Amino acid sequence: MDPRHDLYVMLHVPPAVASVIVRAQCVLNHGYHGPSRPMAPERLHATLVPLGSYAHRIPPHILRVALHAGALLEEAPFRVCFDTLQSRGPRQSPGTVELAGHGAGVQPLYRLRRQVVHALLKAGWPEEWIRPGFYPHITVDYEHDPVCARAVEPLSWDVNEVLLVDSHYGKGHHEVLARWSLWDRQASLFDDGIDPNGCVTIAS
Repeated sequence: MDPRHDLYVMLHVPPAVASVIVRAQCVLNHGYHGPSRPMAPERLHATLVPLGSYAHRIPPHILRVALHAGALLEEAPFRVCFDTLQSRGPRQSPGTVELAGHGAGVQPLYRLRRQVVHALLKAGWPEEWIRPGFYPHITVDYEHDPVCARAVEPLSWDVNEVLLVDSHYGKGHHEVLARWSLWDRQASLFDDGIDPNGCVTIAS
């Protein structure tokens, strides 16, 4: 089978928060004997925009547009919060378990996603290739019996970068292709020496 590469614009969960999620997963599975396929802590993430699946490798022209779009982002850092553990989809068979958020906790993610979509369109990405729906969440288990929605201790962190990631399907590996730092344009007006064009780091 040809190797598959899934391209995403996403946020990675910081290690300290990921460790809390792993502990919550252990609590969820205590005494549970059904199927479970937890997400590895280093791959916990919140997807902003999926950019398609590709065999063999990501085409260079696709990568060029995605990199150009990331360089157009002008969002300031913000705090995000997830506070609910839940399942979505059919209740009769195993599926995903995820962390979700509500209200002000995840509102900045909607704003950031709108800006990512706007940047993609400006860079030349076809509008029909962009999935219209968006529901902020972090998948913690890919194959688990459905769970009832429950409140958990709020998990929050400061979001200060967006990633372009090549997910090597079936290999459990996220290859970071680019990182785009979020920066406060208003604050930079008063900080000598800050170069907003220098905030894009391409991963080696």
